[in-house]
Amino acid sequence: MSQEFDSKPPRYKLLNGSDLEQLPPLIWLVKGVLPSTGIAGIYGPSGSGKSFLCLDLAISIANGKSWFGRRVKAAPVVYAALEGEAGFKQRVDAWKLHYGQQLPESLHFMLQPFKLPVDEDVEAFAKVLPKGCVVFIDTLNRAAPTSDENNSKDMGTLIEAAKRLQALTEGLVVLVHHTGKNASAGLRGHSSLIAALDAAIEVSRDGDSRQWSVAKAKDGQDGNCERFKLKIEMVGLDSDGDAITSCFVEKDDSVVS
Repeated sequence: MSQEFDSKPPRYKLLNGSDLEQLPPLIWLVKGVLPSTGIAGIYGPSGSGKSFLCLDLAISIANGKSWFGRRVKAAPVVYAALEGEAGFKQRVDAWKLHYGQQLPESLHFMLQPFKLPVDEDVEAFAKVLPKGCVVFIDTLNRAAPTSDENNSKDMGTLIEAAKRLQALTEGLVVLVHHTGKNASAGLRGHSSLIAALDAAIEVSRDGDSRQWSVAKAKDGQDGNCERFKLKIEMVGLDSDGDAITSCFVEKDDSVVS
């Protein structure tokens, strides 16, 4: 019995310094902001413009075009729009009208209900996702409506589910989340969430001034920030002949006095 046990390959592998040198370097999805694999978070208060920013980011990744001047590695993207589904088409239309472009073929949307803590939902969702893709889950709250975000056990379940989805796709899972009543306290809910993230982007707003900043980058530099505006675009007319409008993201290069 002991001989059979001893003949099995070891479960754990020990690496020395030379082995570490042979490991591949970190591959950035968005240089200095998001890694190509892992779990990331984008968070901010309601009305900060985070979902508009996420859509803009998703399109840049699918296009493989720079985002706020940062190099982007092209990857297929799936955006699970679980909040504000009715207005999501208008956001897309606003982007297309402003830039005069169609969306990239490698960008897809999922508008059906999805529960992250439900194993069957994770398995079914993973089956339709391209390998190595970037999955935006907007928002974490809508993906876990019955979970207590402040409870360590519930949050642990959500984190493990996100890791499971990431492992099945071998890409990046981006959780879009809210801040609490005290926005300066960061991500809403149990502190285990921010600890589990490989990267995090914080979105904030002061009146009409908005910005995003790198709140966490495990193998990069945090604190870098960029200002942006939400610009209004008319996307059509309703049945009463009134304008239908939405917004798109534009980098804000104005000088702060």
